[in-house]
Amino acid sequence: MERIWQPEGYFRAQTRIWQAQCEARSELYGAPTTEQLDKIKTALHLTPSDIEKLNVAKGHETNTLLRMVQGRIDDPKAANFIHLGDTSSDVLDTSLALQIIESLDIEKEDFEALSESLRNLAIQHKDTIQIGRSHGQHGLPITFGRQVLGWYAEVKRGINRINRSKEVIAFGKASGEMGTNVGIEPELEEASLSKLGLVPDEAPTQVISRDRHAEVAVLMAVNAGTLGRIAQNIRLLAMTDVGEVQEPFDLKSQQGSSSMPHKKNPELSERVDGLNREIKAQALAELDNMLLWLERDISHSSSERFVFPDIFGSLSYATHLLTEVIDGLVVNSDRMLKNLNRTFGAIYSPRLMNVLLEKGMPRTKAYELARDLSNKAMTEETQLQNLATKDPEVTKMLNNEEIEGVFDPKFYLKNIDVAYKRAGISDSK
Repeated sequence: MERIWQPEGYFRAQTRIWQAQCEARSELYGAPTTEQLDKIKTALHLTPSDIEKLNVAKGHETNTLLRMVQGRIDDPKAANFIHLGDTSSDVLDTSLALQIIESLDIEKEDFEALSESLRNLAIQHKDTIQIGRSHGQHGLPITFGRQVLGWYAEVKRGINRINRSKEVIAFGKASGEMGTNVGIEPELEEASLSKLGLVPDEAPTQVISRDRHAEVAVLMAVNAGTLGRIAQNIRLLAMTDVGEVQEPFDLKSQQGSSSMPHKKNPELSERVDGLNREIKAQALAELDNMLLWLERDISHSSSERFVFPDIFGSLSYATHLLTEVIDGLVVNSDRMLKNLNRTFGAIYSPRLMNVLLEKGMPRTKAYELARDLSNKAMTEETQLQNLATKDPEVTKMLNNEEIEGVFDPKFYLKNIDVAYKRAGISDSK
C-alpha cells in the first residue's frame, strides 16, 4: 500500500498513462513508429534517482515529469507524442484511478483474510452458549459463534463494497482541455484507456467529477465502520466485569499499564476504533471535494494528497490488526456460561410467557406473571425456575417436566443452522 501512494507510485502511474496513449496512437495511426515507441518506453522508465529529483521539485509536477522524460529522447518528433493533446488532469485523474484500483485490490485481499478468520471462529463456537444483550442488558441465550457470524456476514458485504468501488472508479480521462476531445480523438481515448483497464468518463469537465471518488471514500468508510463495530464489541466483551473474550496477550513482551501490572488492555481493538474515526474524517473531506467551481478548480488537489493515502493505508492497517485479534482471540466459554446465569434464570421469562400462552393463558396475564416472577428472582437472588415451580398460576398450567423444559438453553439453538446457511456456511461442524 505504501508503494502505491509514495512518490514512486504517484509518478510511475502517470508514465503508464503516457505509454498507453503512445501505444494506442501507434496501433491506430502508425505513429509513433516502432522505433520511436521503443525510445518513448525507455524514456518513461523512472529510476530511484528520478523519483528523488521529482519529489523535491517545485512548481508544476506533471510538467516537470514531462520535461524530464522528453529530454531523454533525441528525436523531437518522438518526444512530442508524449502528452500530445492532453491536459494535466487527463494524466492526474486517470493515474489516480489506477492507484485507487490497486489499493482496492489490496483491501480485497485484506478483507478476504479477515472473513476467513471470522468464518473459522464462527464455526468453532457455533454451540458455545452466550447471553445475547440489547441496550447492554441481558436478553436471551445465543451462541458466541452466532454473534461472530454476524461479523462475518458484514465483512463479506464489505468485500462487495470493494468490488463496487472498483466499478465506480474504473474511469479515465484522455479528452484534453475541458473534456472536449478537441486534441485527442474519441477512438484514441477509448483505445488508450482500454489498455489500462479503464473506460472514458462519459461527460468529464476539465476533471473527472468527484462524485465517483466520494462514493469510493464513503464505501471505504462504511467498511471501516464494520471493523470498528467488531473491535468495539470485542472491547465490551473483554471488560473485566464481562470477561468473555481477551485479545492475544504475550505476558513476556506486553504490558497493559506502566503502573498497574495486572492489566491486559484491548489496545489493538482500541486502535482499530481510532483508525475508523480517521477514515470517516477523510471520507467527509472527499465529499467536500465534490464542490469544484464550474469546469474545474484545484481545491481538491491538496486535500486528495491526504484523503486516499490515509483512507487506504489506515483501512489496510486496521484490517490486519483486527485479523490478528481474531486469530489469537481467547474465548472464555466458562465465563460466558457463568454470565448466562447472572439473572437467576430471568432471561427465560419470554419462554415462560410463550409456553403459558400456548396453554391458553391470556397474554396480559402471562406477561405480568412472567415479569413479576423474573423481577422477584433477580431481587431476591433466587432461581426463577424454583419460583415458577412453586407458583400456583404456573403449576395450574404446566407440570414439572414442562417447567424444566422452559429453562433449557439448548432450546435457543434449534434454528441456528438457518443463519449459517444463509451466510453461505453449509458445513459448520
